[in-house]
Amino acid sequence: MTDTVEMPRRGYAWFVLFMMVLLYFINYVDRTLANALLEKIKASYGVSDTYMGFVIGPAFAFIYCVAAIPIARFADRSNRVKIIAAGAVVWSLFTITSGLSKTPELFALSRFGVGIGEAAFLAPAYSLLSDYFPPKRRALAFAIMNLGVYFGGAFGNIGGTMFAAQYDWHTTFLLLGAPGIILAVLTLIFVKEPERGRLDPEVQNLAPQEKLSVLFKTLMATPTFRYVTIAAVFGGFSSIAFGSWAIAMFERIFDISNQSAGARYGTAALLSGMCGVLLMGFLCDRLSKKSPRAPYILSSFGLLGFTLITIAMCFSNDVGLATALVYPSSLMGAGWVVAIYAALQDLLPAKLRATATSIFAFGLTFAGLVVGVMAVGWANDFFSAKYGTDAIRYSMALTLLTGLPASFYIFQAGKTADADRQSLAKSYG
Repeated sequence: MTDTVEMPRRGYAWFVLFMMVLLYFINYVDRTLANALLEKIKASYGVSDTYMGFVIGPAFAFIYCVAAIPIARFADRSNRVKIIAAGAVVWSLFTITSGLSKTPELFALSRFGVGIGEAAFLAPAYSLLSDYFPPKRRALAFAIMNLGVYFGGAFGNIGGTMFAAQYDWHTTFLLLGAPGIILAVLTLIFVKEPERGRLDPEVQNLAPQEKLSVLFKTLMATPTFRYVTIAAVFGGFSSIAFGSWAIAMFERIFDISNQSAGARYGTAALLSGMCGVLLMGFLCDRLSKKSPRAPYILSSFGLLGFTLITIAMCFSNDVGLATALVYPSSLMGAGWVVAIYAALQDLLPAKLRATATSIFAFGLTFAGLVVGVMAVGWANDFFSAKYGTDAIRYSMALTLLTGLPASFYIFQAGKTADADRQSLAKSYG
């Protein structure tokens, strides 16, 4: 039942959003498990922090980034529902094989496979929801979809560490890999492919696309898109690297168990992150009616607050204070990417959305998971001779500093957003 439909009832749009939330939840559970169980996996294989940085970073993210743009390009002219469902099957199967891996090399190869599957979700999902929710309601819809990130991340952190304590880390990957296959089947059966661009204010020209190289040059010549892509590189390096090593940091500097670290960080990040992402979506929808700059300003200040508070967290000597700081940190950092994704859907004509969104996501993910996560692992090994277990404090703080230029570039993007939206609409409308 994936035939294109013209105008289903409003309630059906919320059902589609619910399905995307579930898929994003499973997506992030499977992605987060390796981060949450990092210390256990490292001990099992007897490898270094540099190697684990490779496994949770480049081993997953390199292929994710490389595959995301051509998949998104395909999604801009093909059935997005089928692409999303196929991706869910692939990432779930490779999560299962992660648990079956007997060597660190096989585990790394399995993370490559997870990256291929997950590359088929994000840009097609944003594009799909843009044809179910009108422009002034998209930020809230995207914020709700991103609840999957926080529920999935929290379940991966809390549930994953609990399962690993009860059984072992191998079994945890097996148990949590299977649900994605079921969701993929349900998506194919119940989610319909909508008419592309039907809710945009202008009638869109959906003629055959330009070459990717030409489109890329056009987008990077657009100041707003160029600024947010630069911000994605700096902000992804900062925030994604921190999130990937956060539980390991709590374990090391406070000498607590994996399960306790997962519960402390995961619970606080879930509760405040949910509030932050919903608040960001609500404020973006409400304030963008008055000014197109609103999502950019909110995103910029959210990322700035996250950066400063999280650096303070890295140097806390009290586990209670560090846990308390997770709340304002996650509240402010939760929605900065959501606001930009929502702003991009308004900035971009329908025929460019999935491709352009994937270019932004490429910068975000490559900088964070390929470079940032690996950089923290290398820095941990480099600083450990001098600082011991405290080395991770300095590695994380140095990484977080790149959030400052990211905040600046997002703010700058807001100044050109309205003019660039009109320019792109004339060129591609």
